[in-house]
Amino acid sequence: MLGACAPISKVPQRSAPDKSHAAMKEPVLSVCAPCSRDKAGQWAADAKEDAWSGLKAANCYAFLVKIGTDKAGRLADAKTGRQLAESAVQRQPRSGLAHYLHAYLTGLEAENDPLRGLELVPVIEREARMAAELSPLIDDAGPDRMLGELYLRAPGMPISVGDVEKAVACYRRALTIAPGFAENRLGLVEALLKAEETTEACMQLHGLLSNMSPVGESEAIWQKTLDLLRHLCTAKNAE
Repeated sequence: MLGACAPISKVPQRSAPDKSHAAMKEPVLSVCAPCSRDKAGQWAADAKEDAWSGLKAANCYAFLVKIGTDKAGRLADAKTGRQLAESAVQRQPRSGLAHYLHAYLTGLEAENDPLRGLELVPVIEREARMAAELSPLIDDAGPDRMLGELYLRAPGMPISVGDVEKAVACYRRALTIAPGFAENRLGLVEALLKAEETTEACMQLHGLLSNMSPVGESEAIWQKTLDLLRHLCTAKNAE
């Protein structure tokens, strides 16, 4: 998901959404849900008459990319899915789901065609930001998490859009929206470490591990590990 684009403004501050958000009226679709190639083809054929079928087809191709073992095949599926998602955006410009799938599949295309990575990042950023505005709850705060990863991984300006402060801000929003989704907190930890905010990174990591407590014989060892980590975090804060 790396690439270049012109300088952009600071990431806008968005308040956490409530469940009355207009985008919540969209049909529910589990992103990257398992499906078959036959289903993808059937939905793609129906997409000319039915926009919802186009979204299901795009989502199915995203799944096929993720499970694919052949690089050329993954790239072909990513391109097909991206075209379907782009068509869905054109037909339903206020659909956060359509924008999110467009960003997601464009990212998959970039991952499988690194030579075009710099070219594709503006699309990923634009579509993810639109999805974050329209439907921030999708995929457990997926739009903000995607933006956080993009700003964290990309080279900085003037080559690309990389910006650790923006990455931290996006991951914070994702964590506010979906605090129980581990990848949101894990992304924030990584961004905080890159920003050299080690004390908060330590505490966030403690919070993440606290929610992953094992059961059985290892529980006592796990609790001792957490206590030591908390002590380490406190010691760093006192430095």
